[in-house]
Amino acid sequence: MSFRRAINLFPWDAQAEGPAACLGTIAGLGCNAVVLSPNYHRARLFRPRWPGHYSRPVDWCDFRPDRAAYAEPDLLPPLNPDAGCVAATGAAVQAARAQGLELLLSVIGCHNTTLGLAHPELTVENACGDRHAFALCPAQPRVQAHLASLVRDLARQFRPDGLVLDSFSHLDAVHREHHELMFVSPGAAGKHLLSLCFCPSCRDDLAREGVDPARFRGEIRTFLDAALHRPALPRAAEWERDELASLLLEWPDLLAATRARAAGVERLLTAVAAAARAEQVPLHLHSGLLARPSARAWSEGLGLRARARFADQLFIQAHFGSAREVLQDLGWAATLLPAARLMVATMTGEDQAPTEADLRQRAEGARELGAAGICYYNYGLLSPARLAWIHRANAAVT
Repeated sequence: MSFRRAINLFPWDAQAEGPAACLGTIAGLGCNAVVLSPNYHRARLFRPRWPGHYSRPVDWCDFRPDRAAYAEPDLLPPLNPDAGCVAATGAAVQAARAQGLELLLSVIGCHNTTLGLAHPELTVENACGDRHAFALCPAQPRVQAHLASLVRDLARQFRPDGLVLDSFSHLDAVHREHHELMFVSPGAAGKHLLSLCFCPSCRDDLAREGVDPARFRGEIRTFLDAALHRPALPRAAEWERDELASLLLEWPDLLAATRARAAGVERLLTAVAAAARAEQVPLHLHSGLLARPSARAWSEGLGLRARARFADQLFIQAHFGSAREVLQDLGWAATLLPAARLMVATMTGEDQAPTEADLRQRAEGARELGAAGICYYNYGLLSPARLAWIHRANAAVT
């Protein structure tokens, strides 16, 4: 396949512009692929071409699930009450095909606050006993069955050219929820420890690795208490990352817990990959949700090589403020996996892509490295001027 030039698209943006016109514009940008989101999470998004916000207070389904395809259909989030938006998903699929665009569907997995609030027993339970409502635990059998059904349903209904799995792993403890405050930080190591799960499934995984869950949980609380009572001094981010990495050797139970955490994610991806394979739809994975750079992928459950066992390609989430950082991240991933199995995904807003030359450098650098392509985030969030940047960046790598 030629160098993929993809852009993410939300169904409500296709609805606002008209699906046929929207996908025609995307093709006109020089894109040869579109990544459509049929089940995005809750969000509040500012759209400069239709000034104002688009708000999603619920993790709606923007497609009509086949409830018979789910072992527990009641775990499905509500259908978007805006029937026009739901219809726009199917219309965008047809319009993409009419334009000759490769169609990929981006599937949200464990990042689902609506399900987490309705079913707290399915969420991550941290060492302090808190439930992370935004994070379903990937180790839980009911979560695994539900997400495998979701993948199967989307594959059957839309027959996409591929599925891109987003958040099919553990999530960080700090997730930027509404009015989330942390005046005193336990540091990178403490935040990671707060992301570890002690739900029944994860306790079983810990025990299989020879870790006493109750003792380990108490050790984490002791670590956090000590970290939070140290004087608050300026921290160097690189030192904090080194401190976290060192704990894997200094604290044998933490290394064993990392293996246990990986086991739960592997069970989820095994089930999901089987569902996609049965429908003969290729599967792609994100390198992580908030684990950036991609060298931190392990902190969400699996490293890059382990993720690649379940996917045709990895979308490296290189959402940084300079082409140098983006290409360094992609380059690191390419030391572990063939570059042809990597896509570079990059946000293209003002805070992430400061200049047109910088954006073009990302596309050209990815092609020169031999990567599968570049994916720009996100069509509806960009001004006409920034869409023109994408057009010219695509022209440079066509």
